[in-house]
Amino acid sequence: RELNAVDSEHKGNLQSDPHRFYGLMSSISNLKHPYSWFTTGNTETLKGAAEKLGLDLREELIKFYHKYYSADIMRLVVVGNHSLDVLSEWVTSKFSDTVGKRCKLKLQFSLPELKPIYGAKPFAYINALLTHKEPGSIYSVLRKNGWATAISGYSSGTSYDGFGTYEIGVTATPEGLENYKAIVSVIFGYIKMLIENGPQEWYYQELAEINQAEFDFKDKKYADTYARTLSGEGHNQYVPPQNILSHHYLSSGYDADIISKCLDYLNPSNYRLFIGAQEHKAVECKLEEKYYGVLYNVADLPSHMTSDLKCSPSVAKMLHLPGRNAYLPESLSLTKPATIADPPALEPVLLRKNDKFEAWFKQDDQFFTPHGHIGLAISSEYVDNSPLNHLLSTLLCKIVSAELREQLFGALRANSNFYVTPSKGSINVEASGVSSGLPLLLRTVLQKIKTFKVDTQQFSIYQDEIERMIQSERLDDPLSLIFRQLDDVNMVPAFDQDMLEEALKDITLDGLQKHIELLFSKAYVKMLVSGNYNQSVALDTSNQVLDLLQLQPVSRPSINARRILDIEPGYYVQNVPISDRKCLNSAVICTFYCGSVYNTRDKVALQVLKYLVHRAYFAQLRTSEQLAYKVGAILDSYKEGRDMLLFALEGESNPIYVTQRINEFIRQYRQKLQELTVDEFESSIQSLIGLKQEKLKSINEESGELWAHIKSGKYSFDKVDKDVEHLKQLSKDDLLAFWDKYVNEDTAQGYTRLDMQMSSAKIWQPTAEEFEMYPSTILALYGSLHSEGHTSLSIPDVQSFVSSADASSSIESLLAELSELYVTKQVPPVSSKVSEVADTTVVNVEAPGIVFESLSKIASALQMAISSVNETPKFATLGKTNFANIDMKQSPEGIWLINDYKRFQQTQELHGISVPLRKLVPLIADSVQADNNWHLK
Repeated sequence: RELNAVDSEHKGNLQSDPHRFYGLMSSISNLKHPYSWFTTGNTETLKGAAEKLGLDLREELIKFYHKYYSADIMRLVVVGNHSLDVLSEWVTSKFSDTVGKRCKLKLQFSLPELKPIYGAKPFAYINALLTHKEPGSIYSVLRKNGWATAISGYSSGTSYDGFGTYEIGVTATPEGLENYKAIVSVIFGYIKMLIENGPQEWYYQELAEINQAEFDFKDKKYADTYARTLSGEGHNQYVPPQNILSHHYLSSGYDADIISKCLDYLNPSNYRLFIGAQEHKAVECKLEEKYYGVLYNVADLPSHMTSDLKCSPSVAKMLHLPGRNAYLPESLSLTKPATIADPPALEPVLLRKNDKFEAWFKQDDQFFTPHGHIGLAISSEYVDNSPLNHLLSTLLCKIVSAELREQLFGALRANSNFYVTPSKGSINVEASGVSSGLPLLLRTVLQKIKTFKVDTQQFSIYQDEIERMIQSERLDDPLSLIFRQLDDVNMVPAFDQDMLEEALKDITLDGLQKHIELLFSKAYVKMLVSGNYNQSVALDTSNQVLDLLQLQPVSRPSINARRILDIEPGYYVQNVPISDRKCLNSAVICTFYCGSVYNTRDKVALQVLKYLVHRAYFAQLRTSEQLAYKVGAILDSYKEGRDMLLFALEGESNPIYVTQRINEFIRQYRQKLQELTVDEFESSIQSLIGLKQEKLKSINEESGELWAHIKSGKYSFDKVDKDVEHLKQLSKDDLLAFWDKYVNEDTAQGYTRLDMQMSSAKIWQPTAEEFEMYPSTILALYGSLHSEGHTSLSIPDVQSFVSSADASSSIESLLAELSELYVTKQVPPVSSKVSEVADTTVVNVEAPGIVFESLSKIASALQMAISSVNETPKFATLGKTNFANIDMKQSPEGIWLINDYKRFQQTQELHGISVPLRKLVPLIADSVQADNNWHLK
């Protein structure tokens, strides 16, 4: 089973660009070096390799365990809130018995091992200079020439023994790809300038000062992540134990000689150049990487690219060192409240609210670090009320962010950050980091957005990037695709891939400029100031935002462009083919619509169910049946509407068969709920309460929680307390009643379910007519046969066999009969195909050409088909609408096939918009107060 899990994980990575790039880099490295090895593993490299060597894979695994599971080569870290004496006692008792998708250019340099010089941090200094974005940088020159949209660098640091690497990567535009030689020359021109100027102690000390402040006021981490990280760090022999916590942040001191020696390795005779693109002019990629199928070509670099590379004199004049950082924090002092509340306050203060603006404030009363967070949500009906406006908002955020990252790179280097991102119905602007500089940082960002004038060259570059981004989304993994499709069905309006690609041709520079003006003509802004501030600073910041944005009063409902479908009871299916024909995996999401998002009792019951059902679902479909690597039970909801319980899976199996296996799991799971002991139930309740009451670790975490409540429009700041109160009152009978009300197809009167299926091009799927004519279990059995290469039987053959089969016969007998039928239909006979399933009982059939297995998917599908022969069409009477009037097909069980989700949406009602769960009373009464009567029920 674990072998199959490893193989499934690998197949899920086949379309992942980072995995493909790393696989290519390692495969063309020295084959005698461990860096060239395949790191993930699959069936071929594990079982296949073992068989070729005449070895038993399981026995080799056991030998490996006995050889390496040894205390002398382990590093153990335990993180807890108990005393060191208690933790030490636990360690002794527990462990003492342990025996001893865009155009990418990347330059990779070979280095000696870096661990011995970790304290000097030479590549922290070098990488900061090579990847900074201020005027005079590599990025600045490439961007002004229209050649690149991003730059990054990576040093292997303490990752490798015996060697090291440094990589500098550029996200190139199509024009940049054509000028890749010039890009390389700019990079080496900057390196040459650094060598000629020599190491700069003042710059090194600036970085050291920033890192010292980050370490001194480091946010807490979650214990499991922290322990796992530190246990790995313990293997670095060059880091003494007393420095394990700090060595990533603090340096041993400035060392010009070490920096100079490291810079010397970044020369034109010591690098590999990788150029990744969908098409390469004048280069034919005939080679194929073994594990990820990457097509590539390898050639020696021409002599002019391995000698003393020089950029043009005009470009060389543009390259220079950054100036001193004006954004280094002037003060790291703390602004503590006059009275420290215990426990900390749950909710922020509403400072002001009217018909265009609301401002919230929460002072830090528990973390006491010099950090802050300021968030704005600029809601406007023009953000995404059409496919074109959706694209224009995305384009605006990308261009503005790129320009600001160059302008404000000093702030980013000083550990402050900002984000300008589009979301459903709003443009979000957030600033976080050292609190003293955030108000200025926010004003700079807002001023840029409000007064932005679009540059022709940058518009062209990012218009092309948006187009490539939208088109490349078709190549996303199936689960990502299926979740987007689920959103498209549930939300109105929704813009699918086809609509967005159609709108791409309507993007113009003038259209983007007008879009910016429209965004602020009708906008409602929410704001949260939190962290190391007092109320006076928060009020001043809100006044500055109002003065800058010059907002006009707006009717609030007009800016809620998106609404959520209120799907009527029934069972619905939508099957969408995956357009990437190389994709091996398919995906399924079975969604059960449960109680209202406002029903706390139903919500916590669903949370407990998810907590319980996820483990059983994972154990059955992933561990036992090996249907996929990505398997999970998930909770989801929109701001309005109903909470949803989702059963998700991505793998190579046919989605129709997977859906039937999910159905089988759900039917059997009620009995497991019934058998749940009192101790198991109480343990689940206490675990969930513990998760909810876990202390927040940082101002950013607290701000994220508060900001989510504010943006949702519910303002449910006391949600955790209410959830815990309801959890304590919950009983096992309540869980069973919830299951029967929403999930149990035999008892749920308002049973509402939507199955989304994304099918690989390599998987057989029924036509709409076949869906209408044959039960799903018959189609699942036929699909399972088809997936195994057994295509001689038709769907009528399969249905006839199932209808006439003796349900009392053993599965072995039934498989033998099906095998005999298959053989009679073979024209000509085909070679047998036996899937690799460990410990499988094989049914031998005298006739040649076919062998079915009693533990195969075919056997499971056959059992499900026979057991459902006499079932009544239980879903046919759930809803009131006859969807046949809009050309939807209904299966014999009463399941509706959604063939046009837009027409389906038109038949459904919509949920109302979010209603605040409390009366909002601002601290300061503005002259124009908000109208509180607009809320829809």
